[in-house]
Amino acid sequence: MSPLIIIVAVVMAVIGSVMMLKPSAKQARLAEQRLEAIKLGLQVKLENFEPESEKNGVRNDIRGAQYLRFFPDVKSQQIKWRVVRQPAWDTEGLPEGWSWHDKETVSQPDKLYSLLKELPDDVLLVESFDNRVALITEESKDSTALLINDWLEQVTRL
Repeated sequence: MSPLIIIVAVVMAVIGSVMMLKPSAKQARLAEQRLEAIKLGLQVKLENFEPESEKNGVRNDIRGAQYLRFFPDVKSQQIKWRVVRQPAWDTEGLPEGWSWHDKETVSQPDKLYSLLKELPDDVLLVESFDNRVALITEESKDSTALLINDWLEQVTRL
């Protein structure tokens, strides 16, 4: 075997190995978006939400990235409301495609309706507790950290 062929094969093997380690464009975009969200004061983690199907008719688990704004000065962890982008039994007062998972207290239902209509299609769940607000998204190109942060700030005022 010619030494040139061996050198070319070794170089190709090294380049191929390095290229496999390089993050894809999507991975780089998500890393940048998550870092920006953290800089804006949001907590970001991958989440799997398992609905209580017998309670409300929401059937499918929801998997995605959770963007959460936490209020450390509030001690109560009582849920106010939670909506999911799935068909279920209770859809009263929500845009098409959204259903209630939990509906304890909603102070401004009309405002919530208009805010939900503004969300990109990749947002699958939104929840509000006394001490935090959060959403779970599939993180398509439609969602940005700034958009999510601004939206969560508006929901905080409900």
